[in-house]
Amino acid sequence: MKFGIFDSFWDNQPNHLPLLNLRIDLSDTETFNLGKSLKLLDQIISNSTIEEIYNDTLAMLAELNWRLHLVALITILKLEKSEQQKFIDFLWKRLCLGTWVSPQLLVTLLKIDFNFKEKSELLLNEIGLNEFRTNYLSEQELVGRTFNYELADYKILNSLRYLNDRKILTDIDDDNGAKIAQNWNEQLTELNKLGLIKN
Repeated sequence: MKFGIFDSFWDNQPNHLPLLNLRIDLSDTETFNLGKSLKLLDQIISNSTIEEIYNDTLAMLAELNWRLHLVALITILKLEKSEQQKFIDFLWKRLCLGTWVSPQLLVTLLKIDFNFKEKSELLLNEIGLNEFRTNYLSEQELVGRTFNYELADYKILNSLRYLNDRKILTDIDDDNGAKIAQNWNEQLTELNKLGLIKN
């Protein structure tokens, strides 16, 4: 992969996979697990300037590949609060452009965006997802999106319903969006208690 300081994250292992569900396995192993993935990110962060981290994290978020998005999200959650704030608008934009890991992205925004509740209520109850997208995307970006939006939109909306009101709608196909958001939120809380992220 060609993502600057993050190229070394994939050392012939799918080190992004443990970030999908954040199942806490911190054992010392040569194969991939969450502990190894977090250590690799810690090494990358400690050996890089904040400018490199910012630029290369944005480069990953600019891609359509959800694997890169997961690495970017955990990287952001490992930074100081003041640095996390710099990514908020771009995370909302990535959500509007589309990502298969929208529940994880929304949980990250819940943790770092002080205006999350206000924005999510605007999206859920006032203007809707399509109009919300116009806040973050240009007309050209809106027209040029290439994504399975029907399923992805349900995933976003149900994840937001859970994060706002702890409600899970079971009568729509949302690819388990709300349950993914619930799990990621709970697991991040545990990682925070262990001092492995900052939220």
